[in-house]
Amino acid sequence: MERKRRCIAIYCFKRCFPPNKSFSSVFQVIGIVLFISFSYLIAHQTSSTVQSSFSTNVKSIHQSSNISFTAKDRNNCTDDGESSLRILSSVISRSETINYLGFVLRSHALFYCSVPKVATRTFLTFITYLNIRDELIPLLTNKSTMSNLNSQGKANPFDFNSINQILSFPVKNDSQPSLLSSISILKSFLSLLMDFNKKKVTDFDIWSIYQRKIFPLIRPKTLSNVSQLFSSNFTRVIFVRHPLERLASAYVDKIAPLTNKPFSFYDSIRRAICRKYSSLYLARVQRKFYYVRRRISKKIEEPCHKVVPKFEHFIDYIMSDAVISDVHWYPYSKLCYTCLFKYNFIGKYETIEEDLERLLKYLGLESKDWNNANYFRTGKTREFYKSMYSNLNNQLLCTLKYVYRDDFKLFNYRLEDYLTDKKTIACSPAVEKQLRKTHQKLNLF
Repeated sequence: MERKRRCIAIYCFKRCFPPNKSFSSVFQVIGIVLFISFSYLIAHQTSSTVQSSFSTNVKSIHQSSNISFTAKDRNNCTDDGESSLRILSSVISRSETINYLGFVLRSHALFYCSVPKVATRTFLTFITYLNIRDELIPLLTNKSTMSNLNSQGKANPFDFNSINQILSFPVKNDSQPSLLSSISILKSFLSLLMDFNKKKVTDFDIWSIYQRKIFPLIRPKTLSNVSQLFSSNFTRVIFVRHPLERLASAYVDKIAPLTNKPFSFYDSIRRAICRKYSSLYLARVQRKFYYVRRRISKKIEEPCHKVVPKFEHFIDYIMSDAVISDVHWYPYSKLCYTCLFKYNFIGKYETIEEDLERLLKYLGLESKDWNNANYFRTGKTREFYKSMYSNLNNQLLCTLKYVYRDDFKLFNYRLEDYLTDKKTIACSPAVEKQLRKTHQKLNLF
């Protein structure tokens, strides 16, 4: 790196100050040395300032961890406070992703970016509970605030009819429910959320509530002033997981099961992988099916309809296709703009029970009040996920090391932790160059 800086400095000096016959060689040498020294000093000071600014703004609830956000994240990191706010404001107002994964609790001065496959349903249940109890119900009982909402054409701060359908109440849908009905239905929903093990809770997906935009005021884009996210009392929360375990979990949950609705998004990915590697999964007669049919009707039972592709083929496929941007396996350092938001409460899936306990206490919730037994258990062990990587070749491992490089560095994870033979993966610059070229073509990273 130092050698590169010197070479660049010499090149720039020569371009700006071409040799002149009137200058002696001695003056040229002195000028070059001074120019290199000055350039190095400025670059070194700038680098130190940037790294220091991120290190002082990031804390971890793992006191022994050495987690710091540096200028390594090329897309979002900046050391200019005003510039950061401008970028943050733009991201919050325009990014569909951050308004899908991000949640704001004004009553608790908290921002949470939910990383899929990191116990998001668990914490979202708590977020939803606090949003209803501490924000929506008080909002409904505040006459002046409700009057302002009504004047803006917002009769209700949540979707009454959708909650009514989830609860299966014998109440007719109402475009303008009464204040009493609104508060009553929210309190009933709170009771439902309190018990994780009730059958009714499993009848709906907590994510569907937000996909249907039932509680719109919880989204970051509704903030009137994004700078409040960086006030001294604001907590910015993210829970992370080893990138390779998260990826393996996504495969097990989204691709491996044959229970997905036929031709749904993940079922279509499964079928596409099978077709790409058809010579490994299908007989010659079955492969001919695809030669004569460019378009496959959903009414026809194609040869790949019951094929579960291998994990290594899944990785090879998504890493070279635009589907890599799916939130279930896309790097969370980019999904949640980690350098930009400067999270000051970082929990890890590996210690999720302890970390969540701390956060719940901070929010004024006690886990003992919730019937939440076993909600962290997936039935799969770390050793199971590690075994899934035993058949991956060096090229695929290098691809993973490149794609999740920021997740690894920012949150103190190592790719080698998931290699059964404990070997260190050495990846050539040529591999990284090719990967960068591929992902630029897909408009990724």
